[in-house]
Amino acid sequence: MQPLPLKVKEKQQQVMIASRLILVFVLALISWQATIRSGVGLPFENGDKILHFFAFAALAALVDFAFPKSRFGALKITALIFYGVSIEFVQSFLPYRSASLIDLMADIFGIGTYMVSIPVLKRLPLFRDRWGVESGPRSK
Repeated sequence: MQPLPLKVKEKQQQVMIASRLILVFVLALISWQATIRSGVGLPFENGDKILHFFAFAALAALVDFAFPKSRFGALKITALIFYGVSIEFVQSFLPYRSASLIDLMADIFGIGTYMVSIPVLKRLPLFRDRWGVESGPRSK
């Protein structure tokens, strides 16, 4: 495999920095939503499980793009699950919130969905540079 062109490396650096900034913002937003009296909800039963799923799928992608030198493996997955457990732990002490194993399962399902989608994402031009995958023969 040939070294990546400088333009691709610069783009990867920009994506990494942007992903880290967005990750910090999203972590703060989720932490705030998880601890206030009435957070965002969907207007149907168990709508919060869908929010958990999408929040953790997005967090998984952000963590993966924010730290691109390591693959999406045990360290990243464990950190995300620990964050989900931490949220549920804190909620168990709030009189207007409750901890839920089902919420944690939705978090893990969101993480897993991102993980199994990586082979497909590697083929999409928008995400291809994250993994340094070449798009095929290049014209000179």
